[in-house]
Amino acid sequence: MRTKVDLLWFKRCCAFHLQLFPDRETVSKLCALQDHIERECNGPLLRVPATSLHMTVVTLINAGAQFSIPNDEVWKLNGQRWKETVERLVKQTPLIDLNFQEVRASEAAIFIEAPEPPELQQLRSAISDAIWFDNWSPKPPRIAHFTLFRFSAEEWLPELNVGAGLLPIAIKVKALQLLKEKIYPSVDVDVLGQPSCVGASAS
Repeated sequence: MRTKVDLLWFKRCCAFHLQLFPDRETVSKLCALQDHIERECNGPLLRVPATSLHMTVVTLINAGAQFSIPNDEVWKLNGQRWKETVERLVKQTPLIDLNFQEVRASEAAIFIEAPEPPELQQLRSAISDAIWFDNWSPKPPRIAHFTLFRFSAEEWLPELNVGAGLLPIAIKVKALQLLKEKIYPSVDVDVLGQPSCVGASAS
């Protein structure tokens, strides 16, 4: 597979997402996985910083969105209503169990993937149905994944072999973060809300 250069890497941007930022234990496991891949792969890897590792649930406004007005203006017009909608929908969602079982590569990234459970699928669909602007609505990913690396050059990527003992990585999603991304990939963010799933406080 030939890699694709990430032209946004560490650049300023304006985007709005609902994301999961993992706890310290999960970050440690993801970093161990990154360490292993770096040792095994001599490709043109751009490593996602530990503090930026995240799973996107839904992107409300993409960094590359092409609206008739700037992304910040779109948020000023719609953000408060969208924030209330997203928080309400998250609070109606049961705790989400994710089991990250496989490392995969695409032309754009190396990532760790989990099957998409019904609770995550339903939350994504509900948000996508509720939010729109200028004939646009979010198109959420259909997998649960953490991006571990992007690429700095166009090269052929060798086959990845992940050692035993690093997978699976299990996560129980209790709360999410609604944020404004200012430097890609979620290196500098403003947290706009931190809604919790149903039962999070009791678990």
